[in-house]
Amino acid sequence: MPELPEVEHLRRSLEPWIVGAQLIDVRVLRKSVVTLASETGRSNAVLRAALGVGETIVGTDRRGKQMAIAFANGRFLVIQLGMTGSVTIERGAPPRGVEARHRHVIWNSYSPALPSEPEPWRLVFRDPRRFGGLTAYHSREVLDRVWNTLGPDALNIAGDELLDALARTRRPIKSALLDQSVLAGVGNIYADESLHAAGIHPLQTASAVPTAQVHRLASEIRRILGRATAEGGSTLRDYRDAFGKPGNAVQVHAAYGREGQPCLRCGTNLLGLRLQGRATVFCPRCQDLST
Repeated sequence: MPELPEVEHLRRSLEPWIVGAQLIDVRVLRKSVVTLASETGRSNAVLRAALGVGETIVGTDRRGKQMAIAFANGRFLVIQLGMTGSVTIERGAPPRGVEARHRHVIWNSYSPALPSEPEPWRLVFRDPRRFGGLTAYHSREVLDRVWNTLGPDALNIAGDELLDALARTRRPIKSALLDQSVLAGVGNIYADESLHAAGIHPLQTASAVPTAQVHRLASEIRRILGRATAEGGSTLRDYRDAFGKPGNAVQVHAAYGREGQPCLRCGTNLLGLRLQGRATVFCPRCQDLST
């Protein structure tokens, strides 16, 4: 499932194209992927307005794993990728065959700010497994009320913020990191990577992690997420950026997906366990639960 680096890289790859773009029209091939959080009724006119038809995109934003598109009329559209979602730029002839499947929402767009692209192009939301979706909000105020239920954004998490969040729970530290109300943006991949880098066992009680280690963990979360974003995110299977390119961050994973392989720091074979149904990988030496 895409986590913060994948969503942030997608936002950055989309932004030069879509900011300033005018949404000429939209085709909604599967209405169930669109949620109208601030509207009554689901007429075609209401749906088209919520999806920004006739509007200009004036900016993008992100909180954790959620990305938002801002329209000139003050409305926002939040994109959640779920497990297999993508948002891509299409130029030229529409795709055929397998590539044309699962395209749920297709905008026809035009970018006055891109003289090299004088012809209309398409912005496409695609999601084979349909765990993701689009949610339309009437204003920034409404969106903020929803985003304020999330924890601080992991890309900029400060040590004291993380210490305060973890002090309130006796769950295993990895379970706490996966809770989006505690920390927004970290999922299974980067929880394993950050805990390994900080030398913290995934089963360590969150509130019992020493202050110095929590500050180190916050630093490692920022570093690892920043590096993964720069690498284009981690493509394990489905994730692609705005132009269909996979990410390269999987090549620098030190823990996730490496059960049974030697730790890159000490050489001890990495172990695996399941926590909340999630595969979890750690080094029994570098992440000793007794320390």
